[in-house]
Amino acid sequence: MKKLFSCFCLLSLILLITPNNFLGQQKPRQEVTVTAVEVPVRVFVNGQFLKNLTKNDFEIFENGVKQEITNFEVISRKIALPTGEGREQLKKRLFILIFNVFDYNDAVGEGIDYFFQNFFQKNDQFVIVVENQTLNIERGKNLNDVILSLKDALKKFKLISNQATLKNFRDLNYEADRLLAAFRGEMGQTPLYNSMIKFFENYQRIWNDYRKQYLIPDIGSYEAILRRIKMMEGEKWAICFQQREMFPKLKHESPLDRQISDWIGSQVDPEDQVWARLVQARQTDLRRAFDLSEDFPEKSMVDLFMNANVCFHLILLKSFREISSQDFELKEVSQDYEKTLKRISSSTGGSSLFSNDVTHALEEVIEKEDYYYLLVYSPQESQTKKKTEIEVKVNHPDAKVVYLKKFPGKMTPPITITNFKSGRQTIAFAITNLTRQKIEDKLQGLVDVKITLFDKDSKKVFDEGKSLSMAKEEVKISLNLPQLERGRYFIILEVTDRISGEKDIFSGEIEL
Repeated sequence: MKKLFSCFCLLSLILLITPNNFLGQQKPRQEVTVTAVEVPVRVFVNGQFLKNLTKNDFEIFENGVKQEITNFEVISRKIALPTGEGREQLKKRLFILIFNVFDYNDAVGEGIDYFFQNFFQKNDQFVIVVENQTLNIERGKNLNDVILSLKDALKKFKLISNQATLKNFRDLNYEADRLLAAFRGEMGQTPLYNSMIKFFENYQRIWNDYRKQYLIPDIGSYEAILRRIKMMEGEKWAICFQQREMFPKLKHESPLDRQISDWIGSQVDPEDQVWARLVQARQTDLRRAFDLSEDFPEKSMVDLFMNANVCFHLILLKSFREISSQDFELKEVSQDYEKTLKRISSSTGGSSLFSNDVTHALEEVIEKEDYYYLLVYSPQESQTKKKTEIEVKVNHPDAKVVYLKKFPGKMTPPITITNFKSGRQTIAFAITNLTRQKIEDKLQGLVDVKITLFDKDSKKVFDEGKSLSMAKEEVKISLNLPQLERGRYFIILEVTDRISGEKDIFSGEIEL
């Protein structure tokens, strides 16, 4: 495989002339120097939109300097399609479907069916996001093909991504059994306190891996996704299907819990009491780690969705996972996480619903009104700073004003995988928007490319990576895989711009 993958070094790197393939074949519009700043502002009183305000009710400041509002507009929008004459004049719409689910179940499938069959239109575009990355699917010739492709790709992705987590859960049971054996004196001369400390350290490691994969969003990944989306035309909506997260917690008064508590309480020798306190410290560290409120980048996520003008709707689903263990029980761990998602929703004009009747929840989502005021001003000074501080004041004593307070400077498209094709034991793709810098008087970029392929049984059959030096901003790459049989595979293709630190991931089912 190393010899095979080394062909990357021999590939000809040519300038692309085909359009960007993100969200179909539409190329993102390039941003130009800002001559006017648009500030969407949502105003709430007691959690409800405050309507019917006028331009005179607002004041806006940039870096402490009051600005003249040159244009003022009231925006009322909802996903539901207009009726009558307006139906023929539909706006372009872009949907971001976020699947924060551990396991694919009937409720998730029903949500996909209902969304596409009832209010997705032929001119609409969509992006699928799962575990901090976009999931690419075959668009197909008709809507049924799209639905089937999405369901199959999501099932396959979760089957692959959950393998390590399920192994960790099995390891956790194994560690518990080993610790009980140590209490029975079956583990040789290893001190009990060492076995307990190791147990809690492994427990926390497994939890940290779990929350990183399923709970804590990767800001860099979401920033890249939403930056691309901001450059697309049309209204932008996000629907997050959030399955309540379950994680094995040690049962209170289980055999293992009782053994640990009894041992800690029975230590009378001063040296043994020191070890008991160390064991208790590891227990405390684990309990604190279950608090996600300090780890979740709520403000950054709110800013990203607001900056892209995406209205974020949240649908909370029940998890039907079960566990058979004398020492562990599956407990919800996402209370803090859900609160932050709800605040993202409220800040962007969306709704938050808890229902396993996904079709009913979606009916409410499409009828939910997003109401905001669009303030426009022309900066009095040249915007040379990387970020601009915005302040909006509203003439109402009880108003809660929500808007993006820090506006980034000029944005450029991040590194992007585009024009992916596969077939006849070959894959081909392009990489665009590479960052380059001068090296020995020549502009050079450096990109890490990693390709992983899984067969129909979710077995990893190819896993290689390579660092490539690029002379052009846009390059095309192809790779032959003659050692693999023809058929269906699942690919995870990751490219990382070594200069900017940005990355893009292409994942989905392919045919070789």
